[in-house]
Amino acid sequence: MDKIKLFLENLLDEEIEELVPLSGGASAEITKIITKNRTEYVLRRSAYLGKSQLAIPKLLESKIQREVFKYGAPVPKIIIDFEEDGEIGEGYIMESITGETIPRKILRDKKYDSCRGKLLFQIGASLAKIHNTPIKKLCNLKKASFHDSLGELFKIYTSFKNPQPVFDLTFKYLQNESLNKYENTLVHGDFRLGNFIISENGLESIIDWELAHIGNPIEDLAWLCVKSWRFGNTKERAGGLGPLDDLLEGYQSVSNLKIDKTQLNIWQMYGSLKWGIICMVQTFAHLSGEIKSLEKAAIGRRVSETEFDLMEMIKNNIF
Repeated sequence: MDKIKLFLENLLDEEIEELVPLSGGASAEITKIITKNRTEYVLRRSAYLGKSQLAIPKLLESKIQREVFKYGAPVPKIIIDFEEDGEIGEGYIMESITGETIPRKILRDKKYDSCRGKLLFQIGASLAKIHNTPIKKLCNLKKASFHDSLGELFKIYTSFKNPQPVFDLTFKYLQNESLNKYENTLVHGDFRLGNFIISENGLESIIDWELAHIGNPIEDLAWLCVKSWRFGNTKERAGGLGPLDDLLEGYQSVSNLKIDKTQLNIWQMYGSLKWGIICMVQTFAHLSGEIKSLEKAAIGRRVSETEFDLMEMIKNNIF
């Protein structure tokens, strides 16, 4: 930690009082930086040296945030970024945004009662600004179509040699679906409660860009609607916060994109399948002995949750 502190002090040209570890993402170590003059920043850097199989490079994350910031999307301002250096890894420093990210608190605490009714409109409008961001400067991002993504997910699923009948059925169902050709946009990739910073005034910031790519804009809208991200408020389709129409109203206050709800249904089904297989990935990381983790073992129980959601969507058209 002393080496990191010295590196950061040289980078910021400020003396650092304290480094406070925060929870990380798929490939990131996140630390709050508190300087001697009580200025606060957030450091986001690679959790390990070399490239992650899951996430885009941290310098590309930084570039995306700079671009969407220009076009009015609420993201933390990038202060400085740095290339991989010895034991530090690559990363960036951004402004610290005050607010809450824990979904349970946002959905239930009285503190957020005053802002909860307007959150979906704000979230939808902010997502439209992200999707309106020109992608010409983001050519290093991977392009992913629906069927390409479905094919890659199937390869991961079959690699475990542990068939799940509901997943098999869902793959077959989705393989036969045809999708409208929307113009490719920047896709956040993990657009859901937990990656929004919320204050009593509403949406403050959108964070965690490590899964960003170029693709279909409906993917982000549908991912927010996946039942697993409603955190118990299952009847409120859009992130557990309220009805889908509130989200779309906000989105279409900024974007001229015509949203076909049947297309959103297809993407939501894909999202639930994707989350179920991510749960399998986590579980088999533990079962294989690669990573001994009670948390990863426990998350395997959520596979059955996604199976139930998928059956409701396929059989009863309940989203």
